[in-house]
Amino acid sequence: MEINRSLIRGKVKGSGAEIVTVSSGKGGAGKTFFATNFAVELKKRGYRVLIFDADINLSNTYLLLNIDNSNEFRRFIEGEIEINEVIQKGVGGVDVLYAGEEIDTLITLDDQKIGNIVSELQKIENRYDYIIIDTQAGLHPLNLDLILYSSRNIIIANPEITSLVDLYKLIKVAALKKPGIYFDLVVNKALSVKSAIEIYSKIKDTVSKFRIRSEINFLDYILEDSKRVLESIQKRTPVVILHETGVLAQCFRIIVDSFLKGIKKEKRVPFFYFLFKR
Repeated sequence: MEINRSLIRGKVKGSGAEIVTVSSGKGGAGKTFFATNFAVELKKRGYRVLIFDADINLSNTYLLLNIDNSNEFRRFIEGEIEINEVIQKGVGGVDVLYAGEEIDTLITLDDQKIGNIVSELQKIENRYDYIIIDTQAGLHPLNLDLILYSSRNIIIANPEITSLVDLYKLIKVAALKKPGIYFDLVVNKALSVKSAIEIYSKIKDTVSKFRIRSEINFLDYILEDSKRVLESIQKRTPVVILHETGVLAQCFRIIVDSFLKGIKKEKRVPFFYFLFKR
């Protein structure tokens, strides 16, 4: 979709937020579980955080952050309400922009509506330190655009073979479109430190073997604890709050420490402008 840039050029400002996508090769990797707890842990450190739920097929951020799942995003797209009326406050003080399947309708809009939407989205882009985008799993075109224009990309792997195969595909396609793209890898549902490192090594070796032009950094891992994860979902409360002194919460603290110390590989740009300018 080609957007008339003259309609929105005057509305573009420098990006204040660091845009972080959370992606996986296939569903069930634990992407949303990671994104919500990661966001809450950042919020606990004093950062201004927004989660943008852009998962077209399986939007369930509302379950983990205890927000209303009545989707007002379409009304925002149609210009009936402003962006502030769509954002909700989730558990732990994290703001949530719940878009879900409605975000896919953006590709059908005309230039004028896109220009208005960009202007509204930039209002929030400059209000936060971090915007965490929970993307759709896999190779949906919008998912790839989100990854390509973000300043940091976190990919979630787990021990399942199919999860790893699909993750390779995601990395390969992204690297073809943007050679040298940098990913932070988190291994979810790890049985041990050793198994997490083995999964990382397997992914890194495959990327190197097939000469995929991408850099993979091991951010850290989350141990398998299906009992605590299920409890978190049932109580609609992130584990970093529900079991603040537990093992899973400690995993997230280490991940956030590692993330904050990491090198910012991509220059910050006006994200929503460049996302919709194509």
